Amino acid sequence: MAQEDDLRALGKIMDFMRGISVLFLLINCYWFCYSAFETWHFTLAIIDKILLNFQRTTGLFSSVLWTKLFCVVFLGLSCLGTKGVKEEKITWGMIYSALAVGFVLFFLNWWLLVLPISAVGAASIYIFSLSLGYICLLMAGVWMSRLLKNNLMDDVFNMENESFMQETRLMQNEYSVNLPTRFYYKKKWNKGWINIVNPFRASMVLGTPGSGKSYAIVNNYIKQQIEKGFAMYIYDYKFPDLSEIAYNHLLHHLDAYEVKPQFFVINFDDPRKSHRCNPINPSFMTDISDAYESAYTIMLNLNRSWIQKQGDFFVESPIILLAAIIWFLKIYEDGKYCTFPHAIEFLNRPYAQIFPILTAYDELANYLSPFMDAWEG
Repeated sequence: MAQEDDLRALGKIMDFMRGISVLFLLINCYWFCYSAFETWHFTLAIIDKILLNFQRTTGLFSSVLWTKLFCVVFLGLSCLGTKGVKEEKITWGMIYSALAVGFVLFFLNWWLLVLPISAVGAASIYIFSLSLGYICLLMAGVWMSRLLKNNLMDDVFNMENESFMQETRLMQNEYSVNLPTRFYYKKKWNKGWINIVNPFRASMVLGTPGSGKSYAIVNNYIKQQIEKGFAMYIYDYKFPDLSEIAYNHLLHHLDAYEVKPQFFVINFDDPRKSHRCNPINPSFMTDISDAYESAYTIMLNLNRSWIQKQGDFFVESPIILLAAIIWFLKIYEDGKYCTFPHAIEFLNRPYAQIFPILTAYDELANYLSPFMDAWEG
């Protein structure tokens, strides 16, 4: 509401300025065409007296240019409040043409007053050219104001001033990942590159869901690193989106690898689409802490709510028990039975069978002493 009141007040001020401009135009015609106005019986004694006082105190009518200059100044001020019109086809050529015609007709028509014709005829031609020149100057001022405001409104979010020159060179090496970009600078769209010349320093991609992280960055990483012969481990959160891209791209770029790679998928949600593997392969474990890490990962993936309860007795106890079983299977007959199904089967046996076997090994006896105390009690 306050903004509307401000705009209304501004409009009234601009109308007042334009009224003053028209007043100076009429005074110029009245003073310098006084003989014609006498013939037309349009003179008034009160106006004559006022204008003579102005001339005596200010010398306003000493030259035909003074009233014209005041007229144009107030006309220009009134044009500042003109509203922009988006649909109007305004060009600088139109503005320059109107300014040129208006300047000639408005300022360079003084010689019409001394034409060797009747005073009425000379005054009529002078007033007509002056009015036509004023209209041309008014059109040029309005168009200029609208064009400038429309140009400003095209960039309401200040995109032009906030844009900057970005990297346009493509810098490649045997390890680089080069991401194509498109950026706005100097009122046009430019093509550029984000050059990750050393991907071994790690890259982090941040963005809201649906912002295009996979499309713009992750997919390019997969494709370009396959083209350069990298081995890849891809966590496909939206299986099979990234897996299909990697597999199909690998088929077309097998020649990039000296040793032909194999493609494997591990899918815990749908084993039918997964290659068989042993997540607790004994050759991957060197001490019992490795068995604990395996058990920890397995149990927290089976029950996601435990992630929020880490350190709780009822969370840690089953993890420790599974870790002991995994380590037992690793050291029993050189890990012959160290597989996930064997661990689950062994875990489901009665405690009376499990604990005597596990505690028979010194390295597990201390590890399971709390369980033994609880079981014996």
